[in-house]
Amino acid sequence: MPDENFFVDIFEKNHYSVGTDLRTHWHEHIQFFYFTEGKALLRCGSKKIEAFANDIVIINSTELHSIENSCVNLKYYVIRIDLSFLFSNQIDSCQIKFMTPLANNVILFENLIRNDTEFLKYINEIIKEYFSKEIGFELSIKGCTFKLIALLLRNYIARIYTPKELNSKIIKLKQFSEALNYIENSYTKQITLDELATLSHISTYHFCRLFKESTGQTVIEYINNLRIKKAKVLLKESNLNMTEIALSCGFNDANYFSRIFKKNTNMTPSEIRKYGLTAKPRIL
Repeated sequence: MPDENFFVDIFEKNHYSVGTDLRTHWHEHIQFFYFTEGKALLRCGSKKIEAFANDIVIINSTELHSIENSCVNLKYYVIRIDLSFLFSNQIDSCQIKFMTPLANNVILFENLIRNDTEFLKYINEIIKEYFSKEIGFELSIKGCTFKLIALLLRNYIARIYTPKELNSKIIKLKQFSEALNYIENSYTKQITLDELATLSHISTYHFCRLFKESTGQTVIEYINNLRIKKAKVLLKESNLNMTEIALSCGFNDANYFSRIFKKNTNMTPSEIRKYGLTAKPRIL
């Protein structure tokens, strides 16, 4: 956290071009994305979520996630919370029953919160207090955070991990971290399953199986999706022709690029360039 004496960090993000905002990564603190304008596609583990204005997406601890901007004007707040700061020196039932499991990251929440006016009220109150910084804002934020936790526990628990399950999950993610970084930095060239498995220090068979379990995609699907995201940006922001874009994004064949692109977006690269991502192609 920027302020080592405070448990919440909030910042606003504005994006005016289509494309990847946050590449696939994970962290050990819980995070909220509160969308105020536009539309975005998120991947949370194996799930795909389309988020709109007034939606809140929870990123659980140790959950792989990424964000792709689907419009020309995306705005959202990122709210990071370090739950360990909410511990008190006096151990009570609240700490034993709720705060310790939350801080130990064994409770998994549903990702999408939509049409929950009460939850949204406390999110907006936290944001207002954080930026106004009137006297006592820390107390107000802490109170609202406890209320959010109560609402999450009552309405949005998806799963509770055993310590063994959580440890196994973290080990898998750490194994994948170097491979994911390698894919992000090397998508323009050929990538083999064997070299990714070697980076993760496991066999190719186990790498492919665990990758699909963690991301909901095969390795090839994940790499192609990343390349398509990069291609969307080039289609809108460059004058490169289709072959040049295909080669720039790691596709050796322009026809194969077009087939994969249409399979992923339901539009051809030419239609994306002409009509944009949010408009359906006109029938001529």
